[in-house]
Amino acid sequence: MEVSTVPRTRGRPKLAPDAERRDEIVATAMQMFRQSGYAQLTTDAVAARCHISKRTLYKLFPSKAALITAIIDQHRQLMLRLPANYDDVPLDQALDLIFGNEIDDEADRERFAFLQLLFVEAIRHPELEEISEPHGKGVVLQLLADWIAHECARGRLNVPDPQDAARMLMDMVAGSITPSRDGRIAWVGSERRRAYVRECIRLFLSGAQVAR
Repeated sequence: MEVSTVPRTRGRPKLAPDAERRDEIVATAMQMFRQSGYAQLTTDAVAARCHISKRTLYKLFPSKAALITAIIDQHRQLMLRLPANYDDVPLDQALDLIFGNEIDDEADRERFAFLQLLFVEAIRHPELEEISEPHGKGVVLQLLADWIAHECARGRLNVPDPQDAARMLMDMVAGSITPSRDGRIAWVGSERRRAYVRECIRLFLSGAQVAR
């Protein structure tokens, strides 16, 4: 008779590690935000949807603001692929990758649909803008400025001020999705948006790239 040498697991099942549970909560909260907006995204609702206690939720996210910050952090990574190593990539291709210009049309529409919702909800709820401005746009500009400074140090770019250069480049690229006063974005289609961003990259590099 063959005897199993695998030990039995006893007692309660092992709890999910905090990092894994945190990711699951953020994914669920982002889905709820997409479906119902900022006002309906309460900690009670998130805890119920995730089948966890509020105590567990507050252990990982002490407030609704902390949860919204995590949602914005996750979405920001879809908008700007930094930090990352592009040292061996030509600058035009590097910026194309940094701005996520190669993703498929469906993913492109989804990330900008979320951005539009964020714009609209921030107009209705000023406290949301107080979170999204520093944790969204603020972090994006700093990451881009850091990358530009890195490329200046490597001798591939030459600009007087990386912070100013990052702001100028972002202002150009953002022109492809400039929202109206009510926060809505006139979607021009992924193909048109990609072409617009690539032209922005070409114009930026024509003034900033070091001639070889």
